[in-house]
Amino acid sequence: MLHDSDNFSIAVVSACMSADGTPTFTLYEVEVTADEYANGVHYSLVEAHLVEAGYDEPFVHFDEQEAAPFLFPSVREHLGLPAGNHPQPNALSVEDH
Repeated sequence: MLHDSDNFSIAVVSACMSADGTPTFTLYEVEVTADEYANGVHYSLVEAHLVEAGYDEPFVHFDEQEAAPFLFPSVREHLGLPAGNHPQPNALSVEDH
């Protein structure tokens, strides 16, 4: 059973702008507690990493719990990643592949 203070990983797809101003997708995984998840902290963590990596707003995020069933497999295919439930523990984008 997951307790409110237990960390778990959550994958997030983000639509955003690359450093050169072109639209792109990223796939990122972060760890949060249940309380942090309920308060949207996972999106803030992803945004901090995206800004640090040179991505720009607007950011539109979808976590694996709320995304349409086709979104994660489609983005993984678009990014050239193998099929699977979780990304690597760093930002992945079209520019990386």
